[in-house]
Amino acid sequence: MIDTDHIRIDIYDQSVEGLDSLLAWWTTFGFDNVRNRFYGEVGNNNQPNESATLMVIQRARILWFFSVVSQKENYSQYKRFADIQYEELVNHFYNENTKGFFWELDQNYSVLKNRKQSYAQAFCIYALSEYYLLSGNNKVKRLAYETFSMLESKVWDNVYHGYIEALDHDWSAMEDMRLSDKDQNVPKTMNTHLHIIEAYTTLCKVTGRQDVQTSLERVTRLYVDKFYNEKSKGFQLFFDNEWCLCSDIISYGHDIESSWLLYEAALMIDDEIFTTRIKKIALDIVEEVIHSGINIDGAVKNEVHNMVTDTSYDWWPQAEGVVGFINAYEIDQSKSYLAIAQKCLSFIDQHIVDHDHGEWYWKISTDYEVDTTISKSNGWKAPYHNGRMYIEILHRLSNLENERSKLTNIII
Repeated sequence: MIDTDHIRIDIYDQSVEGLDSLLAWWTTFGFDNVRNRFYGEVGNNNQPNESATLMVIQRARILWFFSVVSQKENYSQYKRFADIQYEELVNHFYNENTKGFFWELDQNYSVLKNRKQSYAQAFCIYALSEYYLLSGNNKVKRLAYETFSMLESKVWDNVYHGYIEALDHDWSAMEDMRLSDKDQNVPKTMNTHLHIIEAYTTLCKVTGRQDVQTSLERVTRLYVDKFYNEKSKGFQLFFDNEWCLCSDIISYGHDIESSWLLYEAALMIDDEIFTTRIKKIALDIVEEVIHSGINIDGAVKNEVHNMVTDTSYDWWPQAEGVVGFINAYEIDQSKSYLAIAQKCLSFIDQHIVDHDHGEWYWKISTDYEVDTTISKSNGWKAPYHNGRMYIEILHRLSNLENERSKLTNIII
């Protein structure tokens, strides 16, 4: 018999400690007090690279994190960091002429890459929506909705459906649409559609607009119909314009992240039949990850490509794994999902968290050796996956604050 009370208290306590540690690192080592902004890159030894470029992905994720955490009663003092990041995003990354947000700036805010990456626009919507909930500033909500409107009018494929991966600075077609060097140059990807779902779910909550609700439902149903493989219980990553599959990669982190983000979207859509379908898909995905994608020590594997499994462990699939397992437990409490979440969280604490210098390592090997060549903070790494994990845990287990003394007395 699994003692869920013990497990819930352990997960909750680790999350409070972990969130406090992340906040301390980002507001100390991650923040440039001279320029009054976050560094674009900080090494594993906590030394900043002051000449690092500034990528909109990192900046939007930082805004998202501090906007969400500052809404919590015990963390309201961090609102000033959300304010700082919002001002930078709208004053330097926002393109007044063509709308939308630039991809990359240099350290002095000159534009280096002005492409319109759909993934990046989605993260800006996600961050602005949460900042509106924090600030109550209607200008912020209007900007989030304007960015949504640009995606709908410029990026949605009216012929074959789905969102095009990237467009040029003026929203015209471009040849190289890759999100990063490791991605394939294809027009439709699972990753971008997942984060559009994520953004639209929050925007729907913020605006209450029917057109946002309609688009959320459209992309969520498309995501399941086009990307989900019923046989493998996972999501396929890369497609051409007419939905011909271009890859055999299995990404366990994206699969389990999808399991809980899809469920959040389904709850917002509020269609009982569709929600029931998503519940089954979510549990099927989690079961497949447990069967094929998780190691005996609780680590979530990265991916499988050409039948070869990546033998290293990145930080972000671990964070998404914990949330996905807890979400599965909330859907079906008859299974041992909570215990698996605890095991994954213990792996994170033992091997991914840097207890000496703060924050999380990017990658470790199967022998638990840290890859020190990748910075602690960079254009792709912000307190998003790990910070969100802690926040989700505190939100989902918030009733522990009321139950705590009773549970502790029972356990003692």
